[in-house]
Amino acid sequence: MSFENQRIAVLYGSQTGNAQDLAERIWRESKRFYFKGSVKALDDYDVLHLIQETCVIFVCATTGQGEEPDNMKSFWRFLLRKNLPPDILCRLKFGVFGLGDSSYAKYNFTAKRLYKRLLQLGANPLVPLGLGDDQHDLGYDAAADPWIENLWSSILRFHPLPVGIEPLSKQYKIEPRWNVVSHFSTIKEESRRPHSIYSYIRKPSDFVATVIENSRLTSSDHFQDVRLIKLKCPNQKYNPGDVVSLRPRNLDWKIEEFRQVLSSNGVDIPPETIINIREKDPEISLPDVLNYELTFQQLCTEYFDLMAIPRRHTFQLLAQLTDSELEKEKCLEFTSAEGQQDFYTYTCRPRRNIVEVLQDFPHATKNLTLEVLLDIMSPIKPRDFSIASSYKAHPDEIHILLAVVKYKTKLTKERFGLGSNFLAGLKKGDEITAWIKKGSFKFPQESDVPVIMVGPGTGVAPFRNYIFDRYVENNSNKKNLFLFFGCRYKEKDFLCKSDFKQIYDSHKLNLITAFSREEEHKVYVQDKIRDNKQLVWEALENNAYVFVAGSAKNMPQEVRKTFIEVCQECGHLSLEEATKYIEILEKTGRYQTECWS
Repeated sequence: MSFENQRIAVLYGSQTGNAQDLAERIWRESKRFYFKGSVKALDDYDVLHLIQETCVIFVCATTGQGEEPDNMKSFWRFLLRKNLPPDILCRLKFGVFGLGDSSYAKYNFTAKRLYKRLLQLGANPLVPLGLGDDQHDLGYDAAADPWIENLWSSILRFHPLPVGIEPLSKQYKIEPRWNVVSHFSTIKEESRRPHSIYSYIRKPSDFVATVIENSRLTSSDHFQDVRLIKLKCPNQKYNPGDVVSLRPRNLDWKIEEFRQVLSSNGVDIPPETIINIREKDPEISLPDVLNYELTFQQLCTEYFDLMAIPRRHTFQLLAQLTDSELEKEKCLEFTSAEGQQDFYTYTCRPRRNIVEVLQDFPHATKNLTLEVLLDIMSPIKPRDFSIASSYKAHPDEIHILLAVVKYKTKLTKERFGLGSNFLAGLKKGDEITAWIKKGSFKFPQESDVPVIMVGPGTGVAPFRNYIFDRYVENNSNKKNLFLFFGCRYKEKDFLCKSDFKQIYDSHKLNLITAFSREEEHKVYVQDKIRDNKQLVWEALENNAYVFVAGSAKNMPQEVRKTFIEVCQECGHLSLEEATKYIEILEKTGRYQTECWS
C-alpha cells in the first residue's frame, strides 16, 4: 500500500493457550485493515514502549484465585507501580478482553483489574470491557465475536482507511507464519539428537523426575481409572498448595494414525525428515523450542497436540487449501459468527480432534505443506497437577492423583485425554521433565486456625498435601481440621482411604464422607456440610479458612450455596447478609476455590 500503515499491538496473558489463540486471531484480522504491529505475550513486550503506543489490544485469562497468568506477571507488577503518573498513558487507546470461568468467585478478575488500571493511568477505551465465559455453551467465542466486531468499528473511526482503500475480504489468503526448510537426516545426525526437544531450552527450575510407583487407586470394576503416581524428585522443595507441571507426549498409536491420515491423502513426510523453522514476520515470534533443528518425528511426538480440538482459524486455513467447493463452504461456515453453533456441534460437543478433522476434509489435507501444518497444529501444553504429597512426610518425592480421561461421545471412537493417558502409561524408572509452581491455594500459617476442606474425587489432592504436613508437625486435631470427601462408593473410589483413615484414627482429622451411590438418595459433599452445619458455623466464627477443589460443573456453586444456607440457619442471617458474609471470606482469602473442567 502507498499510505503509511497504522500500528496496533496485540498483547496477551495466557496460561493454557486460549488467550493466545484469541490474540493471534485479532492480530490476523488487523491485516485486513493493513495495520502493522506485533502479537506477543505481555512479559515478552517492552513495557516502556507502552507510553509511545497509540493502540493496544489486551487479551488476558484469569487463573487460580483471580490471579494473572505466568506470562504477564512482570508486566502487571510494573503497571501497579505507585509512582506512575496518572496521565502516563494518555495517548493510548485500548481494548481489553478477558477469558474466565463464571464458576469462580473472581470471574475474569485479571481483565477487570487491567481495564481499571489502564483507565487510572489515563488510557482511553475503544470499546467496553469484554468478558468471555468458559461456562457458556459456545465458550469464549459467544462474547468475543460481537466484541471484536465492535472493536474494529471503533478503531476505524479513529484510524480510517484512505479514500478508495477497502478492507481485505474476511476470506483473504493467510500466509504461513514461518518459513520451513527440510531435508533427510543421516544416521550420524540422528545419534546427536537429545532425548527431548525441550532439552534445548531447559530452564533452571526444570528437573527430571523418575517414576517410582504408578498404581491404580480405584477398583478394577469401577468405571474410572484414578492413579496415584509417585515421582522421585531429589532436592525439590515445595509447600501445601503448590503445583507440579509435567510435559506429556503423544502415544505411538496416535502418531501412527496421524501419519496414516497424511499419507493416505498423498502427504508423505518421513519421520526422519530434518526441519529447520525460521521467522518470516518479526511481528510474530517463533516459539523457543522451534528455533532448533528438529525431525518430523520429534514434532509429532512432543510438539503437535494430536488430541487438540481445532480452532476456527484451522478451518480458515483448510478453506484456503481445498479444491472442493463443498469442503470450502463448510469450512467458511465454521469460521463465521453465524456458524458458531455448527462449529461447536461439529468440534467441541463430540470432542473431535485435529487428526479426525483432517480425515474429514481430504481435499484440503492433500494440499498440506509443513508451513501450513505448523499453523494448523496446536502445541502440546504442560499439564498442571496439585501436589498430593507432603514435603515433610514424603521428602524427595512428589505424588499426583490422576484421573485417566477416557469417555464416549456420539463418535464411534472412544475419546482419550493426551496428558492423562500418557502419564497413566508411565512405568517404574521412566523419566519425565517437571517443574514446580506456586498454586492458587494459600493455606494459613497459623496452626490453631480451623481449616475446612471440601474435595470430592481428585479434588482431594492438595488437601492430602496439607493434611500430611499438619500431621507430621503434630499440630492438628479433629476440632480444627475438617475434610469433606465425596465419591461414588466406599469400596471402589475412596481415594487414599488408608492415608486419611490413619490420620483420622489418630484424632488428627475430622473426616466426613459422602458416598453418592450407596444410598437410596444420592448424597454429596454439600449434603454432609448441611448435616454438620453447627460444626461448620462454629469453625467459621472461629476464623476458619474454607478450601473447595474439584470439578467445575455444579459442585462449586452448590457448595457455596450450602455455606450461605449454613450462615443463614446457624448465624440467623438474612440471605443478603449470609451472601455478604461469604463474599467477605472470598475477598479476604478465607474462602478459596480451585476447580477444573
